[in-house]
Amino acid sequence: MIEIDGSFGEGGGQIIRTSLALSAITKIPVHISNIRAGRPNPGLAAQHLASARAVRSICRGVISECEIGSTSLSYTPGEIYGGKYEFDIGTAGSCVLLAQAILPILLFAQKPSTVRINGGTHVMKSPSYDYFEGVFLPAISLFGARVKSEIMRAGYYPRGGGEILLSVEPSLLAGNSAWPKDVETHVIIRVSGLPLSVAVREKKIFVENGINRVRIVHDECGIANSLTAWSGFFGACSLGEKGKRSEQVSQEALDFLRGQTVAGSEVDSHLADQLLIYAALASGPTRFRASTKTAHTETNLYVISKFIEKKFELRDANPGCEISV
Repeated sequence: MIEIDGSFGEGGGQIIRTSLALSAITKIPVHISNIRAGRPNPGLAAQHLASARAVRSICRGVISECEIGSTSLSYTPGEIYGGKYEFDIGTAGSCVLLAQAILPILLFAQKPSTVRINGGTHVMKSPSYDYFEGVFLPAISLFGARVKSEIMRAGYYPRGGGEILLSVEPSLLAGNSAWPKDVETHVIIRVSGLPLSVAVREKKIFVENGINRVRIVHDECGIANSLTAWSGFFGACSLGEKGKRSEQVSQEALDFLRGQTVAGSEVDSHLADQLLIYAALASGPTRFRASTKTAHTETNLYVISKFIEKKFELRDANPGCEISV
């Protein structure tokens, strides 16, 4: 059984998701201790619990100590079964993060899968659904991952209630070192229960900066505002909130995006750590350069090294870092 220290590095939910996915794929049991030990509310939250139970459903494995607040868990994997699944997080926990926990596993199933996930689609401390569809899925397709997604209903904090639908084909993953650039920037602005003027003011900031591919989407899920901007494999998400001006929502995303698209970089700093598990599972070499080195990247490399005997190289670049395997 592999032992994982859940407090290592960034010490968040990514350790749980990556550990369970790799345990399921490699069929090596895992024990995770000190889960989120350094966080204000240590242990498993609803988001992590839902991901763990989803992995168990797909692999028919056995999970112990898996309850809200648990600071450790053990998982013994079974066989991976493709098919039809539906998972309800029960809160505004991120549908996207749950999807990221199970997608690598379903790529190794023997038949296609469809997955319906209920929860939050545009929430704090998580990629938005629009980033997932516009940046993440195109990136993993370069490894050969065949995944399609659709948003059925948006969901925001605190109500949740969002729904996404995934279609996953079994896929043979191959390494990738070519990351084509997109010269255009795309923007999706979502508003719910707010005046149209909110979206118009947010759009104006991008238009004034020469960005015209801006789409406004009207959701019906309480009072909410989300903005996602991306260009190729660089993306930024920003959420509206009480007291935050529309212009600030746009400027926040625009500034982050510009800060990521530095000379020589190929992927943004958030995408970099999300790609590592696919690089580890793929045959052949992979290389990419990220705009910055993050604790999430170093933490994910720690977890992957426990399961897979591949030599990753993480080198400082100027700016950012280069990752190769």
